[in-house]
Amino acid sequence: MIKLKYVLLSSLLMATLIGCGGSGFPKTYKVSGTVKLGGKPIDGALVTFQPSGEGKSAVGSTNDKGEFKLSTFGPGDGALPGSYKVTITKTSTPTVTAKPTTPPGTLASGDLGADYSPPSGSDGSKGVVAPKNMLPAKYASDATSGLIATVVESNTNSFDFDL
Repeated sequence: MIKLKYVLLSSLLMATLIGCGGSGFPKTYKVSGTVKLGGKPIDGALVTFQPSGEGKSAVGSTNDKGEFKLSTFGPGDGALPGSYKVTITKTSTPTVTAKPTTPPGTLASGDLGADYSPPSGSDGSKGVVAPKNMLPAKYASDATSGLIATVVESNTNSFDFDL
């Protein structure tokens, strides 16, 4: 009998948490679009919609045709309705400037060894070359991008940005 009580109580608790058919998240609306630079599609750009007021940001990446779909709570679910400032960035892949001088497998666990020297680049830098934004810098900040979008309660929100 006690086991049945726990099953019923657990079921009631789950039903309360899940709600009546809802996911627990606010309603989002599909958002898609394209990103081009000088009329040519940009592959691998990160598109971010920052809410102008209260809300939650949405992000998406462009494919080889420059097309993106935004996600807020889950893949491709879209964005909440409202006004957004838009940023677009595309970063290069970080690279190692040179190989370590100590051969792999010669270091003791947790010890870099006395003969270890960090990688050194041709410009005298050491280590990894940080990724760089490959698009005009102004589009990386919502204060300077000048890009705005308004998502409406419709699944036909489409925005095309030619930088």
